[in-house]
Amino acid sequence: MTTARPHQMRTTHRRLLTSVAVVAATTALTAGCTGKSKDNKAAAPSAPASSAAPTPSAAPSVSADPEAADKAEVQAAFTRYWAVLSKAYAEADPKDADLGKVATGNALVETQQELVGLRKSGYVVKGQPQHSNTQIAFKPDAKLKTALITDCMDISQWKPMIKDSGKEAPLPSGRLLRYVTTLTAEKWPNGWMVLEEKPEGKAC
Repeated sequence: MTTARPHQMRTTHRRLLTSVAVVAATTALTAGCTGKSKDNKAAAPSAPASSAAPTPSAAPSVSADPEAADKAEVQAAFTRYWAVLSKAYAEADPKDADLGKVATGNALVETQQELVGLRKSGYVVKGQPQHSNTQIAFKPDAKLKTALITDCMDISQWKPMIKDSGKEAPLPSGRLLRYVTTLTAEKWPNGWMVLEEKPEGKAC
């Protein structure tokens, strides 16, 4: 069997093998200063005060997030989407029946194309990506309820492997291991479906 060269994988797998030059911008996190308050002792009044005790102000009411239920649904669909993709990539299986249950449109087509390329090259991808700082927002005035899901994706434990040998595939050293991704999902009668997945090429 002919083993694929690293450059073949770079063109095949946009998520794992994004060979973007990383310019690490180190952000200084400035901790907020916590000053010590000085106790100012008031002078004792010469006569007892006759003023009534102040009426405590009412605590501001905290309104529930009206989108909380929808966000919970989107988060569950997002988690399932990546679980299904991880399973399909572990076998390099473009015909995984669950793919069409979580993705459609560009997201489905591009994923299946990547899986075809990985299979032809003799690679699988083991492990799972990790996600943090997930933010969910909704597009106003969309025909179908549409969510934008932005997060920081960590692929350091989602490793391309040479299927026959079980060894890790050679990869470009400058690739991003943590980067921002944006997913677009729509609410269909059978649940939320991912329409598009866009790696932003920005480290996070």
